Order: sequence, then structure tokens, then C-alpha cells
Amino acid sequence: SKATVSVLYWILSIRLSLENVRSNSNPLGRGLMLGVNGAAGDVEPAMKGLRYTAPSQITVEMTPAVSPALSSHQSPNNMNQGMLDDKLEGRIDFAWDAISHQPKKAYCITCGSFCGFFFLFIVILMVAGSSFFPFSAEVPLYLRGHVTKQRSDAITEGKDIADYTFNAPDVELRQSVDTLGGEREDLTLEIIYFPEFGDVLETKILQKMFEFEQRVMARNEFADHCLIDYNSTEVAFEQSNNVDMITKINSQSHNCAVHHTIVWACDPSLGTPCSKLASTPIGLMNCNKSTTCTPDEFILEENFKVPKVHTYANSIPDRNTVEGLNSNNFLKLVDSQFGAGNQIAKAVKTEFTFGAPLKGYKTVNDDPDGQSEDLAEWLFDEYHTWLADGQISGGVSYVYNGHGMLSLYIQSLMVTDGMFAIASMVFVLIYIAFMTSSWWLAVMGMGQILMCFPVAYFLYFGIFQQRYFGVFNMLSIFIILGIGADDIFVFLDTWEQSGHKFKSLGKRMSYTWKHAGKAMLVTSLSTMISFMSNANSSFPAIQTFGIFAAMLVLVNYCAVMVFYPTVVFMFATFFEEWKFCCGWPSKFATLVKQGLTSPTFKNVKIVTDEQGREHFEECTSTEPAVCRWFRESYSSGIIGAKIVIILIFIAMIVVFGIQAGGLEADPKAPQFLPSSDNYQKFLDENPKHFARGGSVNAVKMVFAWGIDKENPIDRSGTLATDVDDPGKPVWDPNFDLPVAARCMLSICEKAQEKSDERKTGGYPDFPIDCFLIDFKKHVDANDTALWNKITGLGADKNTFYELLAGWLNTPKVMSMWKPYIHAELVDGQITLRFISTELKLTVESSNIDPDDGKALWNTWEDWFNDQYNSEPCKSVAAQAGGFQSSLDFIYVRAKLVEEALSGIYLSVGLAFVVLTLATTNILVAFFAVLVISCVVVCTMGMTVVLGWKLGILESVGLVMVPGLSVDFVAHLAEAYIESESHDREGRVRDMLARVGISVVSGAISTLG
Repeated sequence: SKATVSVLYWILSIRLSLENVRSNSNPLGRGLMLGVNGAAGDVEPAMKGLRYTAPSQITVEMTPAVSPALSSHQSPNNMNQGMLDDKLEGRIDFAWDAISHQPKKAYCITCGSFCGFFFLFIVILMVAGSSFFPFSAEVPLYLRGHVTKQRSDAITEGKDIADYTFNAPDVELRQSVDTLGGEREDLTLEIIYFPEFGDVLETKILQKMFEFEQRVMARNEFADHCLIDYNSTEVAFEQSNNVDMITKINSQSHNCAVHHTIVWACDPSLGTPCSKLASTPIGLMNCNKSTTCTPDEFILEENFKVPKVHTYANSIPDRNTVEGLNSNNFLKLVDSQFGAGNQIAKAVKTEFTFGAPLKGYKTVNDDPDGQSEDLAEWLFDEYHTWLADGQISGGVSYVYNGHGMLSLYIQSLMVTDGMFAIASMVFVLIYIAFMTSSWWLAVMGMGQILMCFPVAYFLYFGIFQQRYFGVFNMLSIFIILGIGADDIFVFLDTWEQSGHKFKSLGKRMSYTWKHAGKAMLVTSLSTMISFMSNANSSFPAIQTFGIFAAMLVLVNYCAVMVFYPTVVFMFATFFEEWKFCCGWPSKFATLVKQGLTSPTFKNVKIVTDEQGREHFEECTSTEPAVCRWFRESYSSGIIGAKIVIILIFIAMIVVFGIQAGGLEADPKAPQFLPSSDNYQKFLDENPKHFARGGSVNAVKMVFAWGIDKENPIDRSGTLATDVDDPGKPVWDPNFDLPVAARCMLSICEKAQEKSDERKTGGYPDFPIDCFLIDFKKHVDANDTALWNKITGLGADKNTFYELLAGWLNTPKVMSMWKPYIHAELVDGQITLRFISTELKLTVESSNIDPDDGKALWNTWEDWFNDQYNSEPCKSVAAQAGGFQSSLDFIYVRAKLVEEALSGIYLSVGLAFVVLTLATTNILVAFFAVLVISCVVVCTMGMTVVLGWKLGILESVGLVMVPGLSVDFVAHLAEAYIESESHDREGRVRDMLARVGISVVSGAISTLG
């Protein structure tokens, strides 16, 4: 088709364009011009015209390009090159002239091609599904090759593989509140209460809390999801230790276990009065009966509550006694300032407990993901809106969060925020329509931008072999909306200018295609390379974002050069006279053209008569009012105040540069919600008030034995962007649990000792989850000498495993320690793979500085290795092995800051190379890159002024700054070079008149 031929001509014209730039930059390479009044107007190159300001004063500048008679001194090479360029330009003119006579056919061919890609994309997506378009909400912001990530991935994957439960089947059936599919998960709904002032333990506040919690438990299907109380459901716990009975209890109506709250009464039938610390369940309410009270029979009275609060406030938590355990459980639910004699609490927490397996599932390992999703959806549907309406008033407020509720809430916000993307598209659409006074040009332009996505994705998926598409990739829609609209404005503004030079549609399009095409080539190439520089990132999320964004820019450029000219032809042929939106914007545009646009200068062109004699012929030319404003008023203001403007901007750069020097990494995790949001309040207040035993945001130190330390994970055959398949753990063939047990126990006990250097809080406030501590107590209860016989070198391994299996067969023991003992069934044999432990530190992951985090990781690494330099580990080092794993997120934050800066340097450097090659003027390229650098410095400085720090989102944003800022700067630089004026001021006027409105329109559309 002729449309395809035109594309080929355009490709051949690139060299011509570069030659034009070189000639433009040479004052002797332009035509004969007459200067008038200092006004610099674009003159058609073919005219080689003259420009003047007053009839009495005409300045003639002769150049060799005017006619053969004036160019006898040209070299043969230049003449041959000029003939070749003229021939190529003639072919381009011919192609566009031919296409202009068949606009429908050209439009159908190009539009059909884009639509074909779109429908092909839809068909493949429907057939191949996620294998073709693997969208993921997970953001692969990790350092896959770093030792911290290798260790954490090995442990995570090891838990998924080694998930065998070596105990009686009924234990797996029994509900658990914190275990699902071998992972620790808190299956709870948590509510934190705050007094408006004073003490939250006041009787009237406690009474409101109690009444409110009864309503929480009365919500729909609460009994179907709550943790089962096996002790009180039809058959006693000891009599129900078999598969059939547990299955029956799980599936029928049952009593719910008491949730974790301080507004409850004890059960006197267990033998201990409620006034005693050893009474259970814990709580500040009384039961005056000798048997179990129902909630309606609970009594909240001052003379009982005050002594009980005093008892709890002065108690010592200890997991080894009933009193200490009850004290520990109570203190976990009240403000961490309560205790040690202090009887005032600023906050209280309640945890409603739910159990897996849920109704409809057999075991905790039966589709754990499905169970997790079901519970989360029920909690969100049943409680989110209800709790948000405020169910307590007068003296007390609350915040809440539950299993999976935050994720579902964010998903709901993403749907809502998706409307902003639609609003952005609508804004750009309306803006283009208003500026062009044509719905046809606007709708086709927006459709062209959106149609770029399938084509860009084919390149992304097919050529670059990327198998990840995530949230960051979706951000490209906002980028390409701005860039695409900018290119449309450049194209249409050049088309408008061509109307003052030519009458023929073909010649107008040829002029537009060559001039706008080159301008957009420079900007698109600079922007594309800027984004492609992110392909060097260590983070898969940023890497894939850069590649996809670059492909979008490339496809958009091709689309605006191939498809949009046919749209313009259709507009000029069929739709130009159509009224736009009841006609008023068109009327407005007409008034502007008639009232504000007038002949701004007179042109004098050289005409050759039939005898070959040359003479001057005067003609008039008009220029759009807005272009005239940029050329005259705006340019005069800029040129007249250039020294002041430069000084002001130098001062700004100095100020913002100094501020940018204070930019530092944000130790906090990204905050996606406003501070006033319920879930954000919960995330902030929970660790603030309930830090005993480590908050939910505390850094977790994990020890693992049984995984190879030097090469913990095999990533062969996996993709860096595949969050769900990080590889396979490499087992340590020398690991021997009975032999290593003494060493492991010693490390566990020493690790939980209080240490400011290692950020440990000490036992009992910060205990380590290490099953060997409890297992040794179990062994010592029968024979204190037995432990040394079944552990260490020469250990009685059979006895060790027999005792371990019998101990784990106890339901409560297995429920507690299963997440830390990892075995799998290999050829019918139970094979223990590895052991893990967890210890919460006193620092929170959201507040630790990257440098402090690195130092802490090194401290733990040195400490762990030092344990093997002395007994009981030194002699069994080969059989124990092991490593510590933590703080991988710290290195992510530090690397993000490093790559944000290096990415900026690389983007700016590559932009300089591109602009130098495109303009063939190193000074213009240098000043263009200088402006880009100033934009980056101002952005970084403003970040500090606003009180922000360099977190994940800010780092990604800074990487995009050069790619976005180079677009406008490149347009201005290219227009400056293309100017036919011989002096700097004239080039500035031409530059602003030519692309000023395009840059402003592009900025407005990008801002929208």
C-alpha cells in the first residue's frame, strides 16, 4: 500500500533530516533572506525568500543555496548530495500526494493493522490466559542475587516443600488459630481501643467494650468461622482424639473458644476463683457462681476490677507457670506502659480468634490459600463497613484490622483509584478535542495511544522475553498519555503551520511529516533510551517497567508517523467543517483566527521569469495568534530579562542543590494510606502501644539448620520476575539433628539473651520460638541425664526421634511447633529436611535506617559464626551448619537509593549522546542536558523541602524524571537547530513560535 511505501520513504529521509540539521547549523547553508524589524518568521525553504521590516530598508543575505548561478563554488560532492536529497524529498512528496487522494483506503489499512494487533492480543489472552499475560499484584522489588534474599527464599521454598506432618492424622484436623498450610498466620480480627482522655481501664469504658464485643460475635456466620472450643463441644477433649470425632465436631454446631480480651470472666468450675491470678480465662469481669457463667451473668464491678488490675500490674510474666502465663497473656493486650506498678493503660487490644480448617475443608493443609481467602473475604464483607460506621461512642474510640482485610481494602481502593486513570484519559481526550476543535482528531488520537499497548506488549513479551507484568508496568499508561498527547500536538501544530505555506494536502503532509517527524524522533529516542537505561536495574520490577515504557514510546512514535497522518487526511477531507460541541469551541477558534491573527510580516521571494532573469516578488503571510504571541511578546520578555532569569534560576539551583544534598533513604516502609485512615492508624498504633514480645512490625531473626549455607537455593530454570518460583532449596547433606541438637539449643538460649548490640529484648518479654527448649524440658521431666545421651557426637538417634515423635503427637505441641519442623515424605520414608526458629528483635522493620540495618545484619552474622568457634558447636560444626536470615529488605532500600542516583546519571548521559547526534551541535546538546539536570536537581531538592525521604516510591519516581523532562527539552533544542535565523535571538523566537504551544499543551496534558 502507499501508506507502507510512505513509511519506507520516511526511513530513508532520516539521513536527509540529519543533513538538514548540519546545514541548518551552518549560517552559509541557508537561503537568501531579507531581515526586517528583527522579526524572525519561518519561510518556506523552497522559497529561499527574503524578509524585511520596512520598505525603505532591505538587507540581502546571499547564500550558495539560492540558485545554480549563485553556487558555482559548491563542491561536486555537495552538489551530488543536494541532488540526491532533492530526489528523495520528491519521492516523499509524491507518496503523500498519492495517499492524500485515497484517504479512506490509507486510513482503513493503518487502522486495520492496529485493530488486528488488538484483536490478536485479545484472542491470545483468552486462549493462553496468564501464561501470555502473567499480571501480578506482587512487586518484585528484591535483590535476587544477594545472600540475604537467597537465604530467605530458600527458607520460604523449603517450608512449602518440606510440609509433612509426622503425627496422628487427627492432629492435622484439629483447628489452629495461627497455623495454615505450615505457615504462621494470625487468623484473627483485632480491635484497639483508645480513651478520649485518661485511663482506658475505667469501668464505664470497659462496660462499653464488653457490650460492643458481644455485638461483634453476634454478626452473621461468626460461629462458622470462630476457633472451636473442643473442651466444651459435646465430647471432652481427651475423648475426641480421633479422626471421626474431630471431623464431626468441625462440621456441626459448636461452642467458640474464648477470644483474647480483658473484658471477660474466668471459669470457676476449673477450680480457681476469678480473683486469683491463676484463674482462666483472663479478664477483669467476675463470675460469682461456682460453675461456668454465660456472658449475660458476667459482672463488672469496681471492687473486683481494681484489685485485679493491681495484681496484673505487679505480676511477672513467665511461660513456665500458670500465673506467669496468664500475666503474660494479659499484658500483651494492654498498653506496653502498663505494668511494673503502673496501673494506667492508654490502649487496650482485643483479638477475636478464628480457626483453620474452616467449614468445608478437612485439614489445615487442605487448600490453605483458599481457606485464607475465604476467611479474609468473610471478615471484610461482614466487618469492614460495619466497624467503619463507628459502633461505640462517648469516651472511647477504636481502630481495627483482621486477617487479609488490609489487602482487600487496598484492592478496593485500587478499583476506585482506577477511576482516576479513566479520568486522566477523559481529561486528555477533552483537552485534545478542545485544542483541535475536533472530536475526530481527539478520539482517534486517544485510540492510537491506547492501541499502542497490545503492540508494545508483543515486543515486550516476544522480543525481550519478559514474563512479568505488574503494578509498575501499569504506571506506563500515565506516561504514554502525556507523551502521546505531546506528539499529537507537535504533529497538529506543524500541520497548522504547513497551511500557511501550502494549499495541497499532500505537500502539507510531506512538510509536516518531515519536520514534525524529526522533532518527535529526537524526543522519542531520547525518552526511550532514558527508560531503557532502567533495564540495567537490579530490581526486576524497575527493569521490566523501563523496558515496557520504552516499547510504548517506540510504538507510539511509529503510530503517530504512520497512522495519524491518515487520520489528519480524513479530517481535512471529510470532517474539518463539522461543528464541534454545538459549535461554540469552533466559533471561539474562528474568532481567535479572525480577530487576533493578522499579517505579521511581508515576505519577499526570488522569482525567475521565462528569460531566466531573477527578480523580487512580494507576498503576505499570516501566523497563528498564539505563535505570534510566543514569537513577539513572550520572546521579547524572555530575551529582555534573560540575565535576571538566569540569575534567578541559578539561585534556585543552588538552593535546591543544597537541599538535594540532604536527601536520605527513608527507613520506613512505603505508606500507601493516609494517616487518618483506619488501617494506617492500626499499623501505626499497634507497634506503638503493644511492643511486648515484639510488635507485628518487629524485625524477625530466623535461624535455619539443614539448608546449605554457601549455596542455599538453586535458581536454574527460573525467571527473575517470577515471584512465585524463586527456585529450589539446596539441602545440607551433612545435617544431623540429634548430633547438632546441643549446639542448636545453645544458640537458641544465647540468642534470646538481652543485648543492645544485637537488638534483643531478653527473656521473657522477647522469647525465641525454638522447639528444642521445650523439647529438652519434656525429656528432662523423665530423666535429666537422658538429654546428653540422645544428643551430640555418639547420640542415640533412634531414641531421640522416638521421643520427638511422641512429644509432637500431642495436639497442642504439634500445633505450636509444626511451623518450625520441616520434613517431607521421600519414597515412603519421612525425611527431616531442616529446622527453623524465630526471634523478634526490639527494632521495627518500618523504622530502621539502612546503614543501621546493614550493621545489625553483620553483627548477627559475626555472632552466629562465632558460636561455632567454641563448644558445644565447634565439634559438630559440619553436622549442624546453619545460618541466620533477616533484614533482606534493608539492602533493597539501600540499593534503591543507589540505583536512583546511578539511573539518573545514566539517563542524562545517554540523553546527551542522543541530542548531540540528533542536533549535530554539542553546545545545544550540552545546554539541553544541563536543563534536564536542573530539573532533576530541583525535583530532588523539592523532595527534601516537602519533608519526604527517598523511599521505594520516591526512588522509582526519580528514575522517571529524566525520561519525562527530556521530552520537552529535546523539542526546544531541535526547533532551535531547525531555525533559519542567523542570530541567537532570532532562533529563540523561531523556536518558541514553532513549538511553544506544543510544549505547553503537552505539559497540560501530562499534568492532567
